[in-house]
Amino acid sequence: MNLKLQRKQRSFLILLAAVFIVAISCSHINVNAKEPDTVKSSDIVFLLDCSHSMTDVDEGYMASDFIKEIICASPSQYRFGLVGYNREICISLPLGSDIEDIETSLESLHYKDYGNAGAGVTEAVSFFQNSQAEKKIIILSDGENMMDSQENTEKSVMLLQESLKEAKEKNIVIDIINLGERIDEGENIYQAANDTGGTIYDLESGESLIDFIEEYLFHRMEIPNRPIGKLDGVGGELSVKLPDCMMREVKIILTGRQQNENMVLSCEADRIQVQKGKNYTVIELYNPVSEEVNIQMSSEQGMDINAYLTAEYDYSITTENEYIPETQTAEIRLAICNQNGKNLLDGHMKGGDFKVYLDDEEQTYSISDGKVCLSKKVVQDTSVTLRIDFKGLYGNYYGINTAQETIIVPEIEVEEEPEESIDWFFWTVILLFVIALIIIFYIYWKKRKGIDSRKKVVDESRTLPIETGMRGNDFCGKLVVYVIRNQEGIDYPPESINLFARCNREVITLEWILDVCNLPLQLSGADKIIMKPGDDRSIIIKNTGKASAVKNREFLIKGHSYHLYYQEKVTFIFDQEDTEIEVHYKDLKPNER
Repeated sequence: MNLKLQRKQRSFLILLAAVFIVAISCSHINVNAKEPDTVKSSDIVFLLDCSHSMTDVDEGYMASDFIKEIICASPSQYRFGLVGYNREICISLPLGSDIEDIETSLESLHYKDYGNAGAGVTEAVSFFQNSQAEKKIIILSDGENMMDSQENTEKSVMLLQESLKEAKEKNIVIDIINLGERIDEGENIYQAANDTGGTIYDLESGESLIDFIEEYLFHRMEIPNRPIGKLDGVGGELSVKLPDCMMREVKIILTGRQQNENMVLSCEADRIQVQKGKNYTVIELYNPVSEEVNIQMSSEQGMDINAYLTAEYDYSITTENEYIPETQTAEIRLAICNQNGKNLLDGHMKGGDFKVYLDDEEQTYSISDGKVCLSKKVVQDTSVTLRIDFKGLYGNYYGINTAQETIIVPEIEVEEEPEESIDWFFWTVILLFVIALIIIFYIYWKKRKGIDSRKKVVDESRTLPIETGMRGNDFCGKLVVYVIRNQEGIDYPPESINLFARCNREVITLEWILDVCNLPLQLSGADKIIMKPGDDRSIIIKNTGKASAVKNREFLIKGHSYHLYYQEKVTFIFDQEDTEIEVHYKDLKPNER
């Protein structure tokens, strides 16, 4: 019984260990799969001055409209919060709040009382935690920091200074949109931008925010976009042709003066959402089906609307490669697909407006059969890193933009010839024939020896002289030298050397050839390119320098010897001197000998 119990306990421990290993493996897989998106996230808190003095510069509450338009037009990766202050904090919505909650708070807003800017900045700074997102506070104010007494104003100023130190420690940038003239006397908030590396924008009033929104949204915040048209007058129609229907979400932003109650929208998508403000309309299409969106608008007053397009794509990349032994290059192919498996290279990316990097070096590529194609010279097994940069396109792209690709250089296999069966009958006949020939020659030799022994006088004058040693191979033919490219851009005429007539050396170099041809090219490594005569009137070439040698579209391995026959050529490339030279080996005509 004890033995059975021990076996059961051992089995239970083994099962428990297996479950633990599987859990650890799954956890490891999830961690590796969750990589940061290629779109940089951003945390933004709007800080709105709600004091009574704001009625002088923003009577129409355009600051509220500005905040809502920024939130509606921004990518989904952005998080927003809102703080409003007068004598104390009157609005406090943390980062990640819903647009509905922010709109509700702004709709019930009234400018009143004094302005405690120190308390407002302190509240906004407290929203930020340690994260990798960009951190920013956007203050909309007339610039004044004033309370009901000098003592309370000084408390607000001290609170502002302390909160700015914390903002600098958290790398929070504070931009100030100053409505009205700057305040020169008394306490103000401009120090907030100066201390955190932010920018102060001076606008005449809240009405100026209508035209300022485009500059801040597309230049300061750098939200990718594409202008798609304009609507003006009391009525208009805008037809928007989408680049493709592979995006997860597309936004059409209509910003400017408008009366947007009268709008007709024609398109197809899984879901359509329209968000409106006093001076903006944002149309959101989720998984659009139709490639064309038609918008009709009318107004009792003249419209002045600019239209922009932004989109969000989910994507993943896959890679593969094929090694070409003849050229020692790896042909690498890369595919980009969205979450539904559709090839993005069949859509707006087919023009190749993105950049591809291989081990952090930008590559020249082509798009063929729906894949990105590029080449890399490889002589041994290696692993490379591919990276895609979508900067410059109109959309935001969410996914992992890097991939590791392992390139295997195959070993050259020598094909073994199949063993042939021995034909014993054939070889027996050959052997008997050889034996018969030997016997015949032996009999002939015996008879010849008997005849020669009877001769008494030998005519030594008929004896052949002893042959001297054979000389080595000599140079033949001629060399024609072409300077294809040189650093100075000089066009040199072709030069030729008659090796048969002029060269009695055993070894020559490319440096000697250039000197004989009067080509003033100082090429590093030309003296290490050696040529000597070979069999069958060939020239043997051996390159031990830094230059590259190419023959018949094949790179010659350094330190190895290669034959060059008549009507063949070899090209020498000197990368450091930006020079390329072709040497042609030709036979001599009869009149050239």
